[in-house]
Amino acid sequence: MLTSQFLINEKVCCGRGCRMCPYEPKHVKGNTELQKRWDISQNKSYNIAMNKIGIPMIGLGTWLIPNDQAEQISSDAFELGYRHVDTAQVYRNEEGVGKALAKSSVPRNEIFITTKMWPGMFGQEEPFQNFKGAISACDESLKLLQLDEIDLYLIHNPFAKENRLEQWEAMIELKKQGKVKNIGVSNYNVKHIQEIETAGLEMPVANQIEIHPWHVVRTELAQYMDKHEILPIAYSTLAPIPNWREGSQWNGKPEDMKSGAIPCQNIADQYQVSVPQLFLKWAIQLGYPVLPKSVHYSRLKENLDLDHFTISRDDIKVISKIARDRQKCLAWSGDFEPLDVD
Repeated sequence: MLTSQFLINEKVCCGRGCRMCPYEPKHVKGNTELQKRWDISQNKSYNIAMNKIGIPMIGLGTWLIPNDQAEQISSDAFELGYRHVDTAQVYRNEEGVGKALAKSSVPRNEIFITTKMWPGMFGQEEPFQNFKGAISACDESLKLLQLDEIDLYLIHNPFAKENRLEQWEAMIELKKQGKVKNIGVSNYNVKHIQEIETAGLEMPVANQIEIHPWHVVRTELAQYMDKHEILPIAYSTLAPIPNWREGSQWNGKPEDMKSGAIPCQNIADQYQVSVPQLFLKWAIQLGYPVLPKSVHYSRLKENLDLDHFTISRDDIKVISKIARDRQKCLAWSGDFEPLDVD
């Protein structure tokens, strides 16, 4: 399969519909029906992993949304057409999301809910979750979300080195019990997932990681996930934008932001869209479901309005080249990156 490493090279699509291929197959042009199907493939569940999970390509991210606002914002999202909400134990807003779910007129089987178990954090007094603790964490999330089953349940990070396999065994047990439909991980690198593979356990179906034009999926990780049909889900796709996480500072050098922003703004202007829309569509066309977060109705609406344009192959390459020149993790403090923990 083609991976993101090929975005900076002159390659021709093989026509097989590989998940991360940014190139429009030559045989599609001029054929209306094939063109329609190719366009759909850029923003629908079209690969094995997505078909297995049934995850929408655009979801509502809820990190930093207070619990007392989560209900209204989730309700607004459902009204606008969002059918995926991503939350987590550590976000402390599952209750608000659950209230929105309970009162929504959208059928439950049309809404996809992702939440994450917090495994523990090194350097803090809290213990790492053990098998029993992971089960209890899921039970509490189900209660707060007012659900019988979670569509996708993730281990939030790989920090609990000594407990990682025990936590994963709990995830498998939760799936057996019917409490979760799909199980996966977040912020895991190859070495972390290989522990699961080496143990002969069921593999995760997804890995939620930071993906944006300043931080693309590392080649080794992309190839490994392709091989094992693990779906990369993108978070913080709008991280390079100056007002992302309003009130916080952009975690990078001003000159990096400026040099990357100029071509991105020019490309966005070309398609008559905003830079956030450009970044989201860029990720979607590479095959990554995205989770933009906003507390503003107008931005929720804008982030969903992506069907009226398709980024060209050349422009995809320009955007992706930014990360090749200066790969930068922006969602975490300083130079810390969870993929690099032991």
